[in-house]
Amino acid sequence: MRDIEKIGKILGLAIAALYLIFFQGNEIFEWILFATILLTIGIPHGALDHLLLNPKIDNKGLIKFIIKYLAIIIGYLIVWIYFPVPALIAFLMMSAYHFGQSHFIRMELEKLKKTTYFFTGVFYLSVIFWGDFENTAIILMGIVDILPLEDFGWPVIISSLIISNFLMAKNDTKAWRLFAIEMLIMGMVLYQLPLLVGFIIYFGFWHALPSMTEEYQSLKWYFGKDHFKNFVKRLMPFTAASIGGMWVILAVFYPGSDSEELILLFFILVSLISAPHIWYMNIFLEARKS
Repeated sequence: MRDIEKIGKILGLAIAALYLIFFQGNEIFEWILFATILLTIGIPHGALDHLLLNPKIDNKGLIKFIIKYLAIIIGYLIVWIYFPVPALIAFLMMSAYHFGQSHFIRMELEKLKKTTYFFTGVFYLSVIFWGDFENTAIILMGIVDILPLEDFGWPVIISSLIISNFLMAKNDTKAWRLFAIEMLIMGMVLYQLPLLVGFIIYFGFWHALPSMTEEYQSLKWYFGKDHFKNFVKRLMPFTAASIGGMWVILAVFYPGSDSEELILLFFILVSLISAPHIWYMNIFLEARKS
């Protein structure tokens, strides 16, 4: 199962190369790619949050989990409504930490690990956002004008790369070189891709797939003999609920919105379901290392 991560990363790089060589500017290809990775890996990787801390959760426990999950979502939604800029900043910071954490799932960092997670995530997000800054600015225009930040792209990218690698070197003098090479290669690739393509390739193959693999390894004992089949089955209910809820909301707003507004709405919806997921996943991953 762990080999799937390596295969996934090779596949991600192959898709990126395929896009850059044959499909640049092909919006149909971009949307098909985005939807395929999102529906098969992206959303499902958070569909087992209710089992991460207690695989034998009963109905009472499940109801409590759902209530807590929805309370976090509603609370964050209120922040988005009344304080959109702080909500956006919070989402970016949470995502940087969460994405960075997934690069160290099977490596225990002893020194400044949360800072290492954060700056690793900042690097990858910054090359994605500043690599297609024009579209990033257009999408976020409904919340804040980020055009004055355009010249800060390279300083953020380079400084986060240096800080992340410095912290990794302090933690593991053997592995950090491989991480540095991967960051440089991925940074160059992601910077060349349009926003949605770069984001979904990184999100799917460098974050969601490794996280899902770790969930499977942790829970397969609970799923019995047909553990992979049962693992997939247990992914379905909350995956379907998430997809269905997002589809309904997007369908309601579709008639009066342009594509950039719908993309922004989509990322806000993603942020809402990500807030509780990041919290549960952090507890799960750190407990696995202790």
